[in-house]
Amino acid sequence: MEEAGFSCEDIDAALDTARDQGWIDDRVLARLWVEDRILHHPLSRRAVEEELRGRKVPHDVISAAVRDHYPEEQERVVARSLAEARLARLGGLDKMTRRRRTIDFLIRRGFSGSVAADSVRRALQGSDHD
Repeated sequence: MEEAGFSCEDIDAALDTARDQGWIDDRVLARLWVEDRILHHPLSRRAVEEELRGRKVPHDVISAAVRDHYPEEQERVVARSLAEARLARLGGLDKMTRRRRTIDFLIRRGFSGSVAADSVRRALQGSDHD
């Protein structure tokens, strides 16, 4: 940023002020990121963790945010909900194709193969998508 006319000291001072004012807070970012992913673009816990790591959020902050705001049991609820919605959208296809495509979709969202398969199996059992 020195090429923009700011010294390293100026940048550090601005960042310190922003942190002191609460404008930069990794914990808030991590919590909001997790909540947003669950509500608007559901992913697995692992995928959410990877996204936060990519944003350079500290490991302990990521772990706390996922633990507190995306418990393991909720991941299965999210996966099943995604499976049900996907199966409904693929209604015109045969059962095996719908099943395979839905499992693949869940895996792309970061869910393990076993969670994906179990979610699809449960969604098929509890619906009229057969």
